[in-house]
Amino acid sequence: MNINMKYYIVTIGSIFLALGIGIIVGFNLNYDQELSKQQSEVLSQFEEKFDSLNEEKSDLNKQIDSLNEKYGKLKTYVSQNYNLLIADALTNKNTGIILTNEKNDYSEELESTIKEANGNLAFNIVIKDTIENSEKLKEAAEATGIEIKSSQDCINYIIDSLNGETAKSDLEKLAKLDLIEIKSLNKDYASYDSVVLVGENEDENMKNSFEVKEKNIISKLKSEKKYLVAVQREESTSEFIKLCSDLNISTIDNIDSEVGKISLTMLVKDESKVGNYGVGENTTDLMPFSK
Repeated sequence: MNINMKYYIVTIGSIFLALGIGIIVGFNLNYDQELSKQQSEVLSQFEEKFDSLNEEKSDLNKQIDSLNEKYGKLKTYVSQNYNLLIADALTNKNTGIILTNEKNDYSEELESTIKEANGNLAFNIVIKDTIENSEKLKEAAEATGIEIKSSQDCINYIIDSLNGETAKSDLEKLAKLDLIEIKSLNKDYASYDSVVLVGENEDENMKNSFEVKEKNIISKLKSEKKYLVAVQREESTSEFIKLCSDLNISTIDNIDSEVGKISLTMLVKDESKVGNYGVGENTTDLMPFSK
């Protein structure tokens, strides 16, 4: 029997093609089974992780609820005993207030807190944004006869004046130029031992302003060995407290609450603790309890 060569080639080719298709199909079936197995394992691990995270979330929510309950009880206790807790806490303490942001002025509340604790208010001074104005600084140099070329020079002049006997007349020269406002100046101002710094500022250029004013104030007061506490209200979103904390001074982020006010009196009375107190994310403790 004569075999047609063309037929022979087509037949052999068909056999190999069929064999190749079989191999490919078989491989894909095995691959799909392996892939399905891997997908199943990954999905199982994902479900286990998800369950674990849900358990952690539940535990954290329970902890948060517990802490909120304790905080609520503490606030109730403090509210009921506020006058007793604050009474005479600042006897013989002479405290000053420096405000650096006129938009958020609650310094009179701080004055009341200091006085309610039987403390002495040494001064309450507002340092205005004009302290960054070069023309105003030139006028200040002429008015004071002191070399004032920068905001730092002006701040140094203010704090140096508070150490002298002629602070009222010296500071009034700056007040007339609208560089500062003297809200109060007690006759015993020079013997102040601590300062409450109020600089809550939510403006976009807050950090730049902080470098010019608060940072220089803190540096100068530290060189004078004064105790510093920076304060802020609980609902504020300002970075003021965080920036002050980075300079290693005590901070309170809930000064508008009775808990925060008591924290302030505790810190000023002790004058040695350095920590971050309140309820925000940057705090280390609720209150400056003795340890």
